[in-house]
Amino acid sequence: MQQFIQYIVIPGLSQGALFGLIAVAFAVLHQTTAVINFAHGQLVVLAPIAVLVFVGVGMPVWLAVILSLIVLILVSLLAEWATVRPFVQSGSAVSWILSTFGASVVLAEVLAIPGGGDAMHFPYGISAEPFTLLGFRTSWAEIAPIPALLIVATILLLMYRKTRMGQELRAVGEDVLGAEAIGISRARASQIVVVIAGLVAAITGYLVASAQVLMPSLGMFYLFSGFVAVAMGGMNSVAGAVIGGLVVGLVSQAAAIYIGPLFTNTAMFVLLIAVYVFRPFGIFGSRPVREV
Repeated sequence: MQQFIQYIVIPGLSQGALFGLIAVAFAVLHQTTAVINFAHGQLVVLAPIAVLVFVGVGMPVWLAVILSLIVLILVSLLAEWATVRPFVQSGSAVSWILSTFGASVVLAEVLAIPGGGDAMHFPYGISAEPFTLLGFRTSWAEIAPIPALLIVATILLLMYRKTRMGQELRAVGEDVLGAEAIGISRARASQIVVVIAGLVAAITGYLVASAQVLMPSLGMFYLFSGFVAVAMGGMNSVAGAVIGGLVVGLVSQAAAIYIGPLFTNTAMFVLLIAVYVFRPFGIFGSRPVREV
């Protein structure tokens, strides 16, 4: 049992929490706009790489972090304006899928420039020095994603339930025409959730960079895993995104140990299909209501 916890549960929950953060950002955006931003994985990598670039030109770390957040928010808003809003208004899902994928490719090429395509070390994150906790070897970098996911999800759930802004965002997602009729701007709501998703991407990026070397290809890996997590948990559910991320992390880690690392993606897809057989809209998802 101790080996199971050491090699499956702890790393599985840690990785799953990162998947869950990606999935939470997807759920926040989809709940209001019905869009999945397939450039989000590159936004995760953008935050720590921007810190390295700013520090490299002589800025202190604290200022580099602040500027990296500003850059991330501006890039997120630009991507929303250029690759999401025009195609959502046209009513074609294929258009925004292709446009956000295109933005992902462009961002990946840009992010490869600072390191020349090589892996980069991020020395400003959470300590990865191992220590013993309750008899298990771990590090702060390994366990930090778990409370980070729970805190982010709790803040977002409270925002949706307790604040006027959260209620307006939900209203736009449930009935955009009705929301606009009472003065709620769809464009403003879209910008707000894009900024929220961008800030979640930044948190995810700093946690990822603390635990492993940075490469632009990491964006696609976390994009894929986070998408499976949110699809399994429910596209519009923050709570479902949390559960989906943790389950996907545990399953992928178990598959990597017991079957082999090459089968982790296969295991995730098999899990997703199994869930969809019984819950076609995800564990916490619900059938969309169609008005006639």
